[in-house]
Amino acid sequence: MATTQAQDRPQLSPAIRAFLTRLRRRIRQYVWLEGLTAAAAWLAFALWASLAIDWYFEPSAVVRKLILAVVVFVLAGVLFRLIARRAFVHLSQSNMAMLLERRFGQLDDSLLTAVVLTGRPAGDAPTGHGDLTDPCDPQMLDRTCRQAAERIGGVRLGEVFNPAPLRWSVCSAVLLVASVALFAYHSPGLLNVWARRNLMFYDELWPRRVSLRVEGFEDGMEKVARGADFEVIALADTTKLVPSVVQVRYRDQRGTRHRPTMNRVGIARRGIDPLQRYSYTFEGVLAPIRFDVVGGDDRVSDLCIEVVESPTVVETMLDCRYPPYMDRAERTRPGTGAIEIPVGTQVTIRSVANKDLDHVQIDTLLGQRSLPPKILDSKDLGGDPRRFQCVVDFLDEDTTLLMTLSDTDGITGCDPVRLVLMAKADEPPRLAAQLDGIGPAITPLARLPVVGTVTDDYGIDRIWFEYSIQRNEKEAVEEPAVDAILSPPRHSTELKLDAAMEVGELKLASGQRLLLGVRAADRCDLGGQPNIGGSDRWLLEVVTPEDLLLRLQRREILLRQQFERILQEVTETRDLLLQIDYSAADAVPEADDAADAKGPDEKANAPNVNAPNADEGAEPADQPDGEPDSEPGGELDGEPDDELDGEPNGEGVRSGERRGAVRMLHLERALQNSRKNAHETEGVADAFDDIRKQTVNNRIDTPELRMRLEQGIADPLHQIAREMFPELRRRLEELEPLLADEELGPRYRDLARRQADDILLQMRTVLDRMIELESFNEVLQLLRTIIQLQEELGRQTQERQKQRVRELLED
Repeated sequence: MATTQAQDRPQLSPAIRAFLTRLRRRIRQYVWLEGLTAAAAWLAFALWASLAIDWYFEPSAVVRKLILAVVVFVLAGVLFRLIARRAFVHLSQSNMAMLLERRFGQLDDSLLTAVVLTGRPAGDAPTGHGDLTDPCDPQMLDRTCRQAAERIGGVRLGEVFNPAPLRWSVCSAVLLVASVALFAYHSPGLLNVWARRNLMFYDELWPRRVSLRVEGFEDGMEKVARGADFEVIALADTTKLVPSVVQVRYRDQRGTRHRPTMNRVGIARRGIDPLQRYSYTFEGVLAPIRFDVVGGDDRVSDLCIEVVESPTVVETMLDCRYPPYMDRAERTRPGTGAIEIPVGTQVTIRSVANKDLDHVQIDTLLGQRSLPPKILDSKDLGGDPRRFQCVVDFLDEDTTLLMTLSDTDGITGCDPVRLVLMAKADEPPRLAAQLDGIGPAITPLARLPVVGTVTDDYGIDRIWFEYSIQRNEKEAVEEPAVDAILSPPRHSTELKLDAAMEVGELKLASGQRLLLGVRAADRCDLGGQPNIGGSDRWLLEVVTPEDLLLRLQRREILLRQQFERILQEVTETRDLLLQIDYSAADAVPEADDAADAKGPDEKANAPNVNAPNADEGAEPADQPDGEPDSEPGGELDGEPDDELDGEPNGEGVRSGERRGAVRMLHLERALQNSRKNAHETEGVADAFDDIRKQTVNNRIDTPELRMRLEQGIADPLHQIAREMFPELRRRLEELEPLLADEELGPRYRDLARRQADDILLQMRTVLDRMIELESFNEVLQLLRTIIQLQEELGRQTQERQKQRVRELLED
């Protein structure tokens, strides 16, 4: 029965079926056309966009690949969205009917009802009674189908679609594709360049009206020494358009953009000058710089300046091989700045650079002369490209080496490394010599002792006396003669000189003069002759023994007079000690000598002594004759009494301060005098020693004279200066902190005064020894003066007589 019902059900008219089929086909055509035109428009737009980007910016291949990837991705999105997602969707009859019902209201749902009900199998909807029967009345369905067929005849299929999107896509595609076709027709070369750059990713550049290139920058990079200037040189081809402005574009380390204009060097003439030159200098480059050079429509991109260290010498060592005569081992020393090296040394300079070197240029200056430069290439550098060496075979004058380093980075040091070798000439031997016990006059039989030192840097070869004789005042000095002293052992660089020359061998006579010196030669053999040094030269007058004795006696008289002045000053020093006043303490009797020797610590435990016993152990010199220890009525003596009589405390304190100041003044003067007198006494003693030596060296001494000068005068004076005066100073220094002590001060003052008295006693004894012979010497001098006066009187008498005879003859 179900089959019978299905056969009797009304069917959708063929006209409706055909209309819906056409609608389905038109929809799919719309989708494909819109999608394809949109894709074509996008491809044409992408071509123009990539062309513009590539033309103006010429990005790298990576950027171009990224752009192409974006284009393909967007194209895939367009195709998927506009075609794939819509063109392959299943479109049923009911979908088509619903679309028409929404667009055309006159159908009044008849088309949708007819399509849906006729398309449903019979009996697929249950009734309310639970049996399977057709829910639609066939007559009503038939009528609905007829109404739908009648009404669809008035529907225009074109009105179903919105033409605007399709029209926009088609127009855009036509215009863009037409523009691309027109561009390909008029500029096929440019299109080919675009294709090679953006499809095959070649690095071919776009054709330009301007042609720029930059000097250097192989592989787009140049290296510069840190802190150095770098000049960028751009060249423009004059056969093309020459740009008026060329810029260097870069960013600094802070990201700031810079576009300085390059300087145009001259004006190139087309047809004559092939290139126009531009320059720009990066000053003091400290960090890497990436930059472009832009001029007109041309650009040289992605140039890089890499900063490297400048090649320089970090270590220099000098291997010195000294001349054989120096007998010195080879020495290696650091080479920095100016270095003194002995003349004749062979110097090997070994240097180490801070980086690998390509070559080294060494310029040599000898004094003011320049030698041809020497180039050390990679072969000369050897296995280690950071080490090089050069040799100065024989250093005979100041030599300056200027080493210019070029490294494997192509960097040449800004300033050459300077090494100064200062040729130090071998100095002559140095002699510090003097005559010992010889004055300006000598006897014909004298012995001339010379003492001192002889030094030389590398060894003394020989030492000798050099002398000349002047026979009389009218004759010139004779040629120098020599008298060998010694030939020291090898390697002797310092010798104590203690030699003597015998004058008796020269057969000199009174009135002649001897010019004497000491000479020494070293072992230097570089110039063919050794270096010779000499001491001071001494001019000695030859006199008779009597005349020399007379001169020494005159000198002794002068020394005695000087010694008497010293004695007077020591007496004044003793008097200064007497003026250090302790009025109250001086009234108390002094203790015995044993108590005087006690120190300040022992004084507190010392027993009191009575006045009658105070002077029992005193020496006669302790109390000057007629000069009491204190003077009544003196200013300082009266002050303690005034204070005891009831003066105010303030006045007493001021009086004590004044007394202390006066005591300190006397003590300081005594100390100063003791130092001065000790030095002067030592000088007088040395002078008498010299007189004794002169008598011995001139062979005019006698045992009595030697004993008198040495044991009677010189030795006691040395003892006074070296022992007694220091003891006096010691006692004065012990007194200084006790000046204000009324108990210990007088005791230590008296100890110092007694030492001064002992010095005076000893000095008077020496003075007596001086006067013993000097009285006789003065008598002899008086007799010599009388004889000289008599001789002068006789000579004048003879002259007067001769004058009278001449006057008589003239008359």
